[in-house]
Amino acid sequence: MNNFNDAYNNDKQYKESLINSVISPDKHEAYEQAVSYTIDDLVGVLEAYKHGSITDEKEAQEQIRVFLEEYTVKLINIIKGK
Repeated sequence: MNNFNDAYNNDKQYKESLINSVISPDKHEAYEQAVSYTIDDLVGVLEAYKHGSITDEKEAQEQIRVFLEEYTVKLINIIKGK
């Protein structure tokens, strides 16, 4: 289990370092907001699937893909300063 924890911590540190090197402090709030909206969107898809509003796994995957694309565009715009 220690190897897993070490790998997890190393991965987390790498991600945080990369994000901090790309997202400047003045853009950090926009980044946090984009993450929050994306989490809300993904949880919404999971809830819809759980409660039967989305009944097909492919439909759920498509919704998740759409949200991830939107998140990617938001991140690119944040990085570009738009």
